[in-house]
Amino acid sequence: MGDKTAQVAKKAYLYFANLDGIRAIAALMVVVSHIQYHKQVLGLQHHDYINLKNFGKIGVTIFFTLSGFLISYLLLEEKKRFQKVSLKDFYIRRILRIWPLYFLLIIVGFFIYPAKGSMQALWLSLFLMPNVAFCLKLLPDMFDPIWSIGVEEQFYIFHPHIFRQKKVEHIFYTLLGLLAFLVTLNLVVRHYQYQNPFLLQLDSFLYFSRFDDMMIGAVMALLYFNSKNHVFLFRFQRLFNYLFNSYVQLVIAIAFIAFIAVFLHREIGQGDLVISVCSACLMVYLCEPKAANLFLGNKVLGYCGKISYGIYLLHKYPLFLMLYLVRTYIPPANTFLQVVVLYAGTLILVVALASLSYYGFERYFLRLKTRFQKITQSKTEAAG
Repeated sequence: MGDKTAQVAKKAYLYFANLDGIRAIAALMVVVSHIQYHKQVLGLQHHDYINLKNFGKIGVTIFFTLSGFLISYLLLEEKKRFQKVSLKDFYIRRILRIWPLYFLLIIVGFFIYPAKGSMQALWLSLFLMPNVAFCLKLLPDMFDPIWSIGVEEQFYIFHPHIFRQKKVEHIFYTLLGLLAFLVTLNLVVRHYQYQNPFLLQLDSFLYFSRFDDMMIGAVMALLYFNSKNHVFLFRFQRLFNYLFNSYVQLVIAIAFIAFIAVFLHREIGQGDLVISVCSACLMVYLCEPKAANLFLGNKVLGYCGKISYGIYLLHKYPLFLMLYLVRTYIPPANTFLQVVVLYAGTLILVVALASLSYYGFERYFLRLKTRFQKITQSKTEAAG
């Protein structure tokens, strides 16, 4: 008993409340995008005032950037507090957080409802490569959001190993080098994609890998960590620290909103990289204690952020149910009622289903996960 108490007492407390709000917004952006997309596919009346497909792309980009940022910062904090990164604990934590709902959805999707998908797609999904199946158009629409989970799991295969280097500056330059390589590879492949069928397929795979977005989040996390701990001398660190200035943040936010406004009306090459950089810059400021935000920090968004994994993975089941009900019971002439019922009904059911998943299924594994956490979001746990 004493050993267990001592182990718990060693945990460090770290919690960025505003990031839950960002996570919630990103998940809900994807849901809204898919509502509009499938509404259009099924022939329900729609208006293309903005490109809601790009609206979903923005949400996914923010998700990946946030994932790279938070995972990297936690690894740096673990390294600082405990002098090393435990790969075993890292992978157990990721397995307990990601795998239960992911594999449950695979079982339900492939064998129960809609019970569709090729054997090739099944095997790719079982071996954590659903993004490959997605690129090959093998995943059924009902559960194709699993593609991004494969991307994250592939990223985690190599990412924590970078943080085992002794010097933080070596970690930083490794991350920066990988980011430069990924961006260069994307630019070259995209430029020459139409000259070779293989390059065209590779461009699609690279886009649905998004390692570059996660690496942007990782680089930002390290710069933010260095601003707090001064673990190595970086020539441009002072310039980066200006991001904490409220006026600079306001300029970034305005530029970000303006870029999104354009991106929602037209496709912009490598636009996801701009969105990733801007969102990472805003995340850095929102991690600051002084950045308590009444909007991002409110209870509704905080709750949606907590259950965002379920919102993202499960949202197409409520969406397809509402599409069926709207098509069946609401006359096509009543467009306004169709839209209201579809959006309101889907969002309510999505939150309800994600809550059921979180409290009835995921939380059991999350409690197991706390045994392997050295950085906790609970002050009580950190105090022992």
